[in-house]
Amino acid sequence: MINSNPTTDLDESNETTLTEEMSFEDMIDAYNYDEPYRGQILEGVVLESSEDEVLIDVGLKRDAIVTRKDLGFLDDKLKDRIVPGAELMTYVLQPRNSEGDLIVSINKALELEDWENARKAFDQDQVVEAEVVDTNRGGLLVRYGRLNGFIPQSHIVSLPRFASQEELHDAKRRMVGKILPLKFIEIDRRRNRLIMSERAARSQAEQTRLSELKEGMTVKGRVVSIVDFGAFVDLGGVDGLIHISKLAHSHVNHPGEVVAVGDEVEVLIDSIDEDKSRISLDRTALLPDPWDTVTDEYNVGDLVSGVVTNVVDFGVFVQLPNGLQGLVHVSRMTMFGSSNPHDLLREGDALLVRIVSIEPDRQRIGLSVDDVTVREQEAWMHARNNDGMDDEDAVKAAIEAELAATPEVTTMDDIVGATEEGDEAEAVDEAEAVVEDEDVVPAAAEDTVEEAPEATDETEETPVE
Repeated sequence: MINSNPTTDLDESNETTLTEEMSFEDMIDAYNYDEPYRGQILEGVVLESSEDEVLIDVGLKRDAIVTRKDLGFLDDKLKDRIVPGAELMTYVLQPRNSEGDLIVSINKALELEDWENARKAFDQDQVVEAEVVDTNRGGLLVRYGRLNGFIPQSHIVSLPRFASQEELHDAKRRMVGKILPLKFIEIDRRRNRLIMSERAARSQAEQTRLSELKEGMTVKGRVVSIVDFGAFVDLGGVDGLIHISKLAHSHVNHPGEVVAVGDEVEVLIDSIDEDKSRISLDRTALLPDPWDTVTDEYNVGDLVSGVVTNVVDFGVFVQLPNGLQGLVHVSRMTMFGSSNPHDLLREGDALLVRIVSIEPDRQRIGLSVDDVTVREQEAWMHARNNDGMDDEDAVKAAIEAELAATPEVTTMDDIVGATEEGDEAEAVDEAEAVVEDEDVVPAAAEDTVEEAPEATDETEETPVE
């Protein structure tokens, strides 16, 4: 029988000839299967493992290869788990390279898993932790799993408030290596953007912590920032402020004189404003109150050296050696010769005063400059020049020694009065000397008068025309 379709016979003949000429490998390559694509996640089993590469069976006609470069991104702990028989997730980097190999990445697969975890945390508004690995001008660089994240500077609450650029730079450098609680605020895997915020995480923690704190509680915290008006303290997720007036019982010019960043302090919660998330703290409430023992240390009439801390229109405030402040009213500093304290003294001036009143219940100490004698002032100044002001007892001893070697001391009023009496006595002596001279003059004048001719009767009788 003759074949009526010669074309079909030719095609079958060519296919038979082609099949006979193809090898087994060529037949596998020609087999129609789903070609992997870049970015695809493939699960496989490790066949071979070495320092240079890892061979993985991913269920395709070709085994996948993990290069040495990709292995370099893995930590030693993970490398130890890559052994024959281990199951791994891989990420397709090159479906077919120049040599026809399937190149995959273990590191990229793990990164993809981290992206998915980040997206899940973002959707569920969760707080995560990340380590600070570096800084730049705009903020901090952090490591979340195998992903690099960024915290803008405006979202970093651990930085000191009102700091200069140099202080901010130093503060950020000190944060490298620390683990921070963070929340995701932007995730874009295509653009490789992972933006995080410490402020958002802290806000959530603040609300939780605020509900735990109560007014009147005693808590411990760490000083995180110092400003001119006080110190901010981290109370475990929320910051509180110790105002400069509540840092110490003594006068404080700057909070840095009492505390430093990083110090652990114990404070009393003075007030809580939940609407504004503000907490006022008091450190002095937990310190020994010097007013309780002021009468044991000082008595009315004591001579004390102090330092001027404030000058006001009605007088000057002076800090005593125990840290308490007393007032020298303007009426008790008349010896200076001016009624305006601002013209006489400045903050930081040393001053010798006498205690004229002590009122522990009202927390007041009255001081006076006028009740200090001139010789006491001179002895005090001499002691300061020789011994300094650090040791109050030494200054007192020096004053007493100086006074013991001099005549009895009088007050300023006595000195003024004595000066007036001295001037009067000197005037009396001069007057007596003049009188003695005048006793001689009349004798001579008497002789002169005797020699003068007497007036004639004619002269006396001469009429006036």
